[in-house]
Amino acid sequence: MKIVKFIGCFFIILFCFGKLKGNQSWMVKNFSGTEYRAANQNWAVDMNPEGFIYFANHKGLLEFDGVNWQLLPLPHETILRALFVDSDSVIYTAGYRELGYWKKDGMGHLKYFSLNRLAEPFFSKNEEFWNIARLNEKIFFHSFGKILVYDENSVYPVELPGFANTMKRINDKIIVAIRDRGLFYLENDKPVPLLIDNVFRNTIIKFILPYGESDMLIGTSSNGVFIWDRQSLKLWNPGWKDYFVRNEVNRAHIGKSGQIIIGTIIDGIVVFDQEGSFMAKYNTGNELRNNTVLGIESDNFGNIWVALDNGIGFVSSDTSYPVEFLQAPDVGSLYDIAIFEGKIYLGTNQGLFSRDIARPDESFRLVHETQGQVWFLKQLNDYLIVGYNGGTLSIKNSVVRRISAQAGGFCLKEDPLAPGSHIISTYNNLVKINYREKSGFNQESLIPGFYDLIRYIEFDHRGNLWASHMHRGIYQLQLNPSRDSVIHTRYFGEGSPFGKDHSIHVFKVENRIVFTTGDSLFTYDDISDSIVPYTFLNENTGQFAKAIRIVKAPDHYYWFITRKAIGLFYIYNNQAGLINFIPRSLFKGNGMIDEFENLYPTGPTSAIISLENGYAKVNFGKIEASPISKFKPNLREVTFSGQRVPVTPGAAINSIVSIKPKFQNVRLRYSFPHYTHHTVSFKAFLKGIDDGWSDSRIDPVFSFDRLPVGTYELLVKAVDAWDNESLEEKITLKILPPFFLSTWAKRGYVLFVLLLFFGAQAWSISKTRKKERRRLEKREQEFIRLRNEKLRNEVEHKSKELANLTMAIIKKNEFLMNLKEIFAHQKEQLGSRYPDKYFNHITGKIENNISNTDDWNLFETNFERAHEQFLQKLKDKYPDLTPKDLRLCAFLRMNLASKEIAPLMGISVRGVENHRYRLRKKMGLEHDDNLIEMILKL
Repeated sequence: MKIVKFIGCFFIILFCFGKLKGNQSWMVKNFSGTEYRAANQNWAVDMNPEGFIYFANHKGLLEFDGVNWQLLPLPHETILRALFVDSDSVIYTAGYRELGYWKKDGMGHLKYFSLNRLAEPFFSKNEEFWNIARLNEKIFFHSFGKILVYDENSVYPVELPGFANTMKRINDKIIVAIRDRGLFYLENDKPVPLLIDNVFRNTIIKFILPYGESDMLIGTSSNGVFIWDRQSLKLWNPGWKDYFVRNEVNRAHIGKSGQIIIGTIIDGIVVFDQEGSFMAKYNTGNELRNNTVLGIESDNFGNIWVALDNGIGFVSSDTSYPVEFLQAPDVGSLYDIAIFEGKIYLGTNQGLFSRDIARPDESFRLVHETQGQVWFLKQLNDYLIVGYNGGTLSIKNSVVRRISAQAGGFCLKEDPLAPGSHIISTYNNLVKINYREKSGFNQESLIPGFYDLIRYIEFDHRGNLWASHMHRGIYQLQLNPSRDSVIHTRYFGEGSPFGKDHSIHVFKVENRIVFTTGDSLFTYDDISDSIVPYTFLNENTGQFAKAIRIVKAPDHYYWFITRKAIGLFYIYNNQAGLINFIPRSLFKGNGMIDEFENLYPTGPTSAIISLENGYAKVNFGKIEASPISKFKPNLREVTFSGQRVPVTPGAAINSIVSIKPKFQNVRLRYSFPHYTHHTVSFKAFLKGIDDGWSDSRIDPVFSFDRLPVGTYELLVKAVDAWDNESLEEKITLKILPPFFLSTWAKRGYVLFVLLLFFGAQAWSISKTRKKERRRLEKREQEFIRLRNEKLRNEVEHKSKELANLTMAIIKKNEFLMNLKEIFAHQKEQLGSRYPDKYFNHITGKIENNISNTDDWNLFETNFERAHEQFLQKLKDKYPDLTPKDLRLCAFLRMNLASKEIAPLMGISVRGVENHRYRLRKKMGLEHDDNLIEMILKL
């Protein structure tokens, strides 16, 4: 749908409250000590290059970043009275016996550095400092009796020729005002007269301002304000002298646009243009919190900041928004407004009030005989019709006349089928009134046939009267041909297309009946004689299809009022376009009256909105581009689970903030030093976590808990009440993985896996090798076992063979020895009968067989096989042993008894024992040594 733009001229009836000149759109906002959490009294105000506002508060230095207030108390919590923000954001402050400066540390926090160590020698008993100025590299601190100069880490005094109320740097000079004398300037740290005049006697110079290129404005407490052009001194704005004297000027400031802002002790501030023409005045009568002005500053947007004796005042110059709030004290809640015969009329719950438009300083006064609840005001035929609790009135030429006494005139509509005839809905009856040119409006009759509490009425093109009940449903009323009686009534409630029987009202859009339900719009279809959804408007009005009231304006413009907003639409020839809208949240605690929302169109695109306490002017024909789109929030501080990491505003844009895994709870605080009297909220979008932008919040603090490991882009923007958006502030949050998931750890894991792989491979190879080695060893051991077993078997076999051989030799030798004994016995018996020749031959043969070397050689061979080089070892160890000794050792190793050895050696048992004795001696054995054990060990 093409949005229809406003084309053509418009008019707005100009009026203002609390102003003498209505071409300003300044708005006042106040901050109390409770809001900024410090003392009520503020003595000075200044701004730093980042746009932050600072105040010299009774309890310390007060900072405002557009959203957050922060109090920075002095170490001794003394009062601050003077404040100067240097170009490099160093802030100099002074007060009661205290001089110093504030500077940001590496964490971005302001830290205080006292100069008292240098300055205290020059303090008087109750020294207080009231102004601070800088010239070149010197900082000048002004008190009533002297000036202390801070220069290169030293402080020294400049004595003054009298009581000095103020000090100001103007161009390249430090100017000091001396009571009863005039102005002095400092030259080589000495006061030199600049302007001495009798006009300054018996008065106090309160301020000095540069004026033009070389002139000065000089404000005094009792003689007014003067201009000095370096040649002559003359009164500035003579018509305001009495005002200045009566209200006691105190401070002054040149605004960013060159306007002159003068603060007073009694009546707030007054603003003049560069030519001295009055622009505006702000005091407690038009919303300024307090009238005693102690400091003035203007910010980069041309807004005025006022340090007050009680709180802080903010005067906005923002003209980009089409709404201006105005007060109407002591009149009650507004239900309707009208401008008639040069007066503005307010219909309230207390009565009808009025005042002349040309006299905005006047208070509203109750119109005679109109006390009570007023429901509507409507201009007809040069009359103002007033429907109120006591009936219906007409006003013309300030004359009030009662038309009808029927209580509660709610709504008035002209009957299209009876020109000049109007019907009024009331608490009970429908009242018919007629207009006559000579007599005006008069009641004709009550309309019988219908009695009920009717809030709104409308006629359709057929002449049917639609009446919406105050609380329940809609009636369709059919009048008789003479239009003076209801002949048919039809009710639409819960069982109707509306689907409910409450909060239904009737209005007219482009000569067509429209029903509002707060959910969607309906209309009357005369062809089907039924109520149907109004598809065209529902589709083209968006959120405003939920309207609860529709008010017609000139030239096909219509105001749609919902519970959340007020929108202006242009509707004509099947076109419907939104011009602009106002969120009702703008009204805050002074909103529209619920269920009785109303406004008074003053032109096609302008209107006056009725509020509970005052009214608001809106003009959609004067909308400027929203300045919020040129700015963006600034990141002030990032907090990781209690560990603070402040960030200088703007420094974190497009940067990455890395966060350790143990600090996965992230809190970010933003500032927005774009100052306006309208509410600004903030939204955030954490890409990778959120599906879209968050809901709006007033406090730009965004917390994200338990963020998973990863990289996220956080977008933050400011949004005003009209959904205009600022630029987006971007920052990248990188949640680092725990060490066991870090890159180095992953590399370590890869290395570990590789090492594990190669280690496992090496281990596997080693294991295989060991297994193979064990297999080989086992085979070898088995082989050795088998070999040893074989050897053992062989040894056993050989040992058996040896034993058998030995036993055979023993038996043989025993046989031979027995045989020898037999022959010896026979010889002994036969004597000579047995010849010696034969005896000796036989015994010789026997002895030769007993000592046969062949038997020994065979025995030795078998013995060596069984006992592995025993005899050789024995020979090597005991080389003195004889062969006979070796034989004995061999027989002993076989563990043979002496009686078994004797036959083998061919000697007696005793001979064996003797031989053993000789063997022990040869082997060097002691008496306790066992011969056989020693032989077995070899």
